[in-house]
Amino acid sequence: MVAGIALLAWPILEFLAFLTSPPSATHDPAVFRENPGLVQVSGLLFLWTTLALVPVVLGLAHLLRRRASLVGNIGAALGLLGTGHALTLFTTDFYDLALAQTLPDAQAEAVTARVGELWGFLYGMLLPGFLSHVGLFVLLVGLLTVRIVPWWVPVAALAGTLTPFLTQDRAPAVRALGALFHL
Repeated sequence: MVAGIALLAWPILEFLAFLTSPPSATHDPAVFRENPGLVQVSGLLFLWTTLALVPVVLGLAHLLRRRASLVGNIGAALGLLGTGHALTLFTTDFYDLALAQTLPDAQAEAVTARVGELWGFLYGMLLPGFLSHVGLFVLLVGLLTVRIVPWWVPVAALAGTLTPFLTQDRAPAVRALGALFHL
């Protein structure tokens, strides 16, 4: 029941998170300073979106427990590991907002750039966060293999994941369209 609700809540929260994102492809201090409410609402919605993935991953893995338990376990492990790391990433919006509100733009950008260069952030938080996408895809391919979902489900999920990355330079409403594929 919880997984079913989360399967609906996840893309709805994701849609709202992208829709309320500040209109910028980067964490531009000027844009963050001009839109502090949007930054905070979007950051919270992204956090809740990611939290909703926990029961989604567990629920999808549960569907594979009898006919493809190894695939389910691998997908769940990757998905939960990635989700845990992704949760930490959404706190950076609040730090970037605080930097934008307290430092000149050049300094705020320098701090943000420096964080991106730290190996602990890059390899310990940022890159592992993408494992949530990998885990979900593994689970969906497993569900396809045992014929629980039709062929287009993993394809739609992949399109939903790629859309925000491929439309980073577009308006928030365009980036939000990926969530409709997830729904």
